[in-house]
Amino acid sequence: MAEAANVRQNLQNVPSIFEISAAETLDNLIYPALSKIFEYFGLRLDFKLWGNLRVREELSPLLTWILQYLYLRNRASSFGESFYGLQRTATGTGELLTRPQQFTSATLLTFLPYIERKLRSRSAQHEDTYAWESYLINLFHAYNASKAVHTFAYLIKQASSHSPLFRAMRLTLRYPSEPPQEDKWTYMFLKMLEVLAFFLQFIQWWYSNDQRRKVGGTLQNPEAMQKRDLPEEVKQTLPQIGKCPICLLPLQTPTACCVSGYVFCWKCIISHMKEHGTCPVTSYPISLDDLVRIYET
Repeated sequence: MAEAANVRQNLQNVPSIFEISAAETLDNLIYPALSKIFEYFGLRLDFKLWGNLRVREELSPLLTWILQYLYLRNRASSFGESFYGLQRTATGTGELLTRPQQFTSATLLTFLPYIERKLRSRSAQHEDTYAWESYLINLFHAYNASKAVHTFAYLIKQASSHSPLFRAMRLTLRYPSEPPQEDKWTYMFLKMLEVLAFFLQFIQWWYSNDQRRKVGGTLQNPEAMQKRDLPEEVKQTLPQIGKCPICLLPLQTPTACCVSGYVFCWKCIISHMKEHGTCPVTSYPISLDDLVRIYET
């Protein structure tokens, strides 16, 4: 009877799909916002591992995992879920997370989006992908489709959880029946982190592609090179019209760099960007989002 009463109480504390979606959106902002901060300060792992193998990785996933585990350990909810007053509980009994569930939840919250983002980035850059990478991408497609089905079933109240991962771990999101018991310093620290949620949202807004196009960027487009102002020996080394400034050969798959305005071969500018992170003509910092494929008509 006590278990039935607990289940009825949980059913009354069911959050809407909009609150769950908002919490997931906030969780997904942590990694890209931290990446922008660390990229600005130049903070990342960069060391030689073995032979020619070199590790170049950012610190954002590690810090994201620590943050999520801290919230799951103290409040049984992720950063975004805690911000919206939600809590992870066992589907049948309503009990809070066990230690293994806390560790598993933090790992899935952090590294599943991270791996998916890395795989999609490699695919977008037209890099040669291994068979297992293509298999993982297909698995992510299947997972996202399954999640959409679970979300719809949760919306029409035919499922107790909104995600296949929650169902696999036998967890669900509920409003807590009573506020979490925390000491003063833990409460102040976690509350300060929640205030930073607005800062994370601002960073994501500022660096979004749409806003960058609206603002117009912070770099001033360089003036075109005037050949008449250059010495004769320098003029002879400049690429001719229709040739790539990097390989000095006719353009193959012409790609424009929207930061500087110059046009390169796709493979040439991608290789240069990966190695140097700048436009080879102007030395302005560029990323994959700054490259635009040109189609001839």
